Amino acid sequence: MFNRIYYSFQTAWRKLIQHSVFKIVLSIFAAYSMASHADYKQIVDEGFWENVYPNGGNTFYCETYFSKQSPILTVSHIYPVSWISKALDCRSQRSCLRSNKNYQKILSDLHNMVPVESIYHFKLKDSVFGELDDTTEANECNIKKSYHILEPPKDMKGDVARIHFYMHKQYNLPLSSSSFFLKAWSKEDPPSKEEIEKNRRIKEVQGNENPFITDPRLVDELAF
Repeated sequence: MFNRIYYSFQTAWRKLIQHSVFKIVLSIFAAYSMASHADYKQIVDEGFWENVYPNGGNTFYCETYFSKQSPILTVSHIYPVSWISKALDCRSQRSCLRSNKNYQKILSDLHNMVPVESIYHFKLKDSVFGELDDTTEANECNIKKSYHILEPPKDMKGDVARIHFYMHKQYNLPLSSSSFFLKAWSKEDPPSKEEIEKNRRIKEVQGNENPFITDPRLVDELAF
């Protein structure tokens, strides 16, 4: 009788400890995840909107002027976030945020962020950059899209290319096997005054520049 009671007590005690440890582990993961999200949000709010675009600017694709941050605008990553988590061999973006220290750093890089109208961000976020033929009509912002392929306006093609080259060089992230067109985009659309000014402001905030904007000739040294 005593043995059964003792055994039951031990079993219940082990379950309680396991449950408590499990809850503690979950709380740690949750706290870390919340902290990571908070850090990223702070970088977006302060680093991106307040320092890179302190007096407003133009949205990336449509080049629509905005005077300040607003709910109709969002930050979009040109080098896809899904590619980053895949390159870091994470099961998902959330697990990457929890388990990979480099993910937060790469995700928060201001050089990969652009201001976009929220409606276009959600329409285009799962797309891959590429070239489309004349059978695909451009929309009101001169964006071409067919299935998952997105061709940006001519004035943005160089920007897209130089951001991809930067992410590839800075973090050793892969470029698509069909990325040969990015070199052509970079040469056809050299850095504009706005792109150069953005690069300067990001250097002041983040401490580094996109070298492919400072010296576009560096593109010729890339091999892929």
